[in-house]
Formats: sequence, structure tokens, C-alpha cells
Amino acid sequence: MPRMRTLLLFPGLLLTGLLLTTPVFAQGGRAVERGSPLQVVEPDAGERELRMTPVVRAVQKAADSVVSIYLQHQLARVGAVTEGQGSGVILDASGLVITNWHVVAPVLLADPRNGPLGVEVKLRDGRSRAAQVLSSSPQRDLALLQLRLEANEQVKPIEIGRSADLMIGETVIAIGNPQGHANTVTSGVLSAIDRSIKVRTPDGSVREYAGLLQTDAAINQGNSGGALLDITGRLIGINNAMAMGAENIGFAIPMDAVREEFDRELIQSASFVGPVDGPWLGLEVADAAGGVVVREVVPGSPAAAADIRPGDVLARIGEHDVRTSLDYLRRFATLRSRQPVPLSLRREGKGQQVDATPIPRFEGTVLQAIGAELEQVEADNDHELAKRATLAFYRGSNLRRVTLLPAVLRVRGVTPGGPAQAFGLEPGDVLLSAVVDVRGFSREAQLTSLRGLAALLDQYRGGSLRLAFLRGDKEYEGTIDVRGPGRR
Repeated sequence: MPRMRTLLLFPGLLLTGLLLTTPVFAQGGRAVERGSPLQVVEPDAGERELRMTPVVRAVQKAADSVVSIYLQHQLARVGAVTEGQGSGVILDASGLVITNWHVVAPVLLADPRNGPLGVEVKLRDGRSRAAQVLSSSPQRDLALLQLRLEANEQVKPIEIGRSADLMIGETVIAIGNPQGHANTVTSGVLSAIDRSIKVRTPDGSVREYAGLLQTDAAINQGNSGGALLDITGRLIGINNAMAMGAENIGFAIPMDAVREEFDRELIQSASFVGPVDGPWLGLEVADAAGGVVVREVVPGSPAAAADIRPGDVLARIGEHDVRTSLDYLRRFATLRSRQPVPLSLRREGKGQQVDATPIPRFEGTVLQAIGAELEQVEADNDHELAKRATLAFYRGSNLRRVTLLPAVLRVRGVTPGGPAQAFGLEPGDVLLSAVVDVRGFSREAQLTSLRGLAALLDQYRGGSLRLAFLRGDKEYEGTIDVRGPGRR
């Protein structure tokens, strides 16, 4: 009688079409790998070279320079929660990254009452580093980040190409972080140049971006801020938009325009990102003659008070050397308002040492925009002044009971030749109100906060604003010019 054999079948496995015969067991010895009917043929050097297309070479050359950007809230008991994502491109070994403004705009526009919103950058090799937003240009949809690298740590910068000689139909490659899929590569052709699009931006504005490159390389959400490469692996554009409701229509900011905006805006103080009470010196710099040259000094500014002059070469900030305008931008981001900082200059070949004390940015905005130095006087500190200003503001309103203004803005100084002097402001004058446009209607707004005035002037840069002020017991009103950034 044959012996019964028990077959153990693992759950989920079904054996079909097999003939079970009496097994033959090998003698004891070393185990060997079972053969597979799917035999792998390893490629030789020639075959691998055949697969190494120009697109593959371009990607291998540039991929380490493209990063993924995550906006994160740090929440108690939960940890980091991602609120947004995008892409960026490394510009130098010290960790300067360029991306789109709209990628990091939630950080800049975030309500601090909801907790800090930070930037985390992940590199292709798996490293993850925090980053600081240094400057931004909403008008061109660009922003600069600085990675917080460890001591002596470096990253791989991308090679930058030109976009002026691009040819319609040439191969282009997009690398980015679409839908959170890091370092995704797509390729296509350059479909067109000099395209314009209108988009609604995170701050609620509708902006038109002109002079863009159009490509059929797939650009999806999360690709924003990533690299558009030519077939040599050089950066020719920064991806920034896709056409909603259409396939294979993406847009990128051409690299020549990026470089122009970099020099014209991103390294200028008006574009520096920081809190409204962050530092302001009142000078602009440019790379020239192998150094960082002071291009402009705002009259009445801390830089002017320290006797810094246009043409001076800025060599050091504190203990740090300044060799390029990027060094200046990085070092400036570490300064603090009201805290003196030593600066080393060269003037006509001779060394100069000066101390400059940055003022809060909102004060600098007012000084640069209208050429006036103001102070905020709280009602608790000067009740009579607040009462006079309150009565002047409400005069003619027919209101029987009014609320005392919490503070007033008093002119402390006026810079010669500036808009405030032309307008007729004098030290001791008190600003009362401004006529502002609200959804197409004009209304008179109280001026009781320096921060509020700075924000208002930012909105009217390059235009004019109707102001009312009090001098003694007399009221005056008129229209004052508001200088744009970089205008003296």
C-alpha cells in the first residue's frame, strides 16, 4: 500500500496543470541557485553607449542641481505638515537656489498667527536642508533661496546657458517635482518663444507674464521653479506655468530674462525678503571691477549717516568677506535692526572702517518712498497731540462722538530734494489721512501706524498719493509723489 503524502499549499496559491510525481531528493551538500527561464543578458560597453542618448547625457549632467521644495507647518503633536511644493535649481556651490515666486509666496504672505511656515529643500542624493527666502520678484515670478548647509558642505550648481539663440523645434528637457514625484524628467521641443499668459497669483492679483518660452515637454503642478534644459544640459529657462485644460502646453521664463531680473531686482534691497521690522541700510550694490561697488545711497539713510558713498567698494560686513553681490545679500540677511555693524570699505584705494546701524525696514520704506523720517507717537505718550489730530480728522463729519486716534505719525525730518520737501512737509507736521482706492471707490484712511503707512506707500510706488496733514491748528492737503524702488 503506497504511503500517503501531505502537500502544504500556502494560502492564495493555486497550482494548475502540474503533474505531481514522486519527488527525488538530492544528497546533502551546498545549495545552488535555481535556474530561471528569464535569462538576463548583461549589456556590453557598446550597447550601453548606444543607449546613452543626448537626452540621457543632459539629464545626468544637470539632475543633481535640481531640488524639490516643500512648504511645511510645524504643528504640535503632529510634526511637519506639507502645505505646498515646487521645484528649484541650484545656482552656486554655497546653496543659492532659484525658484518661482509663486512657489514660496505662501511663506511670504502667511499670517503669523497661524504659526511659522518654513521651507524644506530635498536634494537628489537624499539630503534635506532648511532654506531661507532671500529675495523675490512677483513681477517676474522669481525668488532666491539660501540653503542652510552644514560647515564646509557644498552642493552642485547647474551650468547656465543663454536663451537668445534658442531655435523653435529644438529638443528641451524639463526636470522638476510634479505631484511630489522628485526629479521627474520629461522632454519635448521648444514650441514657441515670446508667449504671454495671464494668471491669478497667490496674493490675489492677476498678473501678465510676457516673453515666455513655450514647450510641449510635460510641465505639471510641482514642476514650477524647476529647470528647462537644452540638449547640452545647460539651464535655458525656469519652468513656471502650464496651460489649464490643455495638454502639452507649458511655459518657462527664459534664462536671459532671469539673469536680467537677477541683476536688476533680486539683489537690490527693495526685493529683499524679511519681516517689516527687519534691517534696512539704504544702499544698493553692484558687481563691478572685481568687487562689490556701492551704486546708490538713499539720502538720510543709515548708510548715508555712516558716510558710505557711491563708488565705495564694500569688502567686509562684520567678520565676513564680501566678494560678490550674492555675498552681500547673504550677509545682509543676518543683520538685525538697531544693532550697529562694522563695514570695511575701499575708497580711492584706501581702506575705510565705518559703523552703520540698520533701521527697521518699514521706516526705510517711508524714507525711500517720500524722503521723510517719521515717528509714531502713541496717544498714551502725548494725549493732547492725539486729541488735536483726532478732532482734525473728524472735522466736518457731523459725528457727535468719536474715538481717540491710538497714535499719530509726526514728521521728524525731511531730506533735501525729496518728494516730502516738494510737497511742503516740515518737521513737527502730523500726517492725518490718505485717500485710498478700495474696490474702485475712494475713501479717507487714518494714518496711525508707520507699518501701515509703509505698506500703503509700497502699493503706490511710482505713482502719487493724496495726503492730509496738520501743522499747529491748520490743516493742509495735497498730492505727494511716491518714488519707486531704486529711485532717488
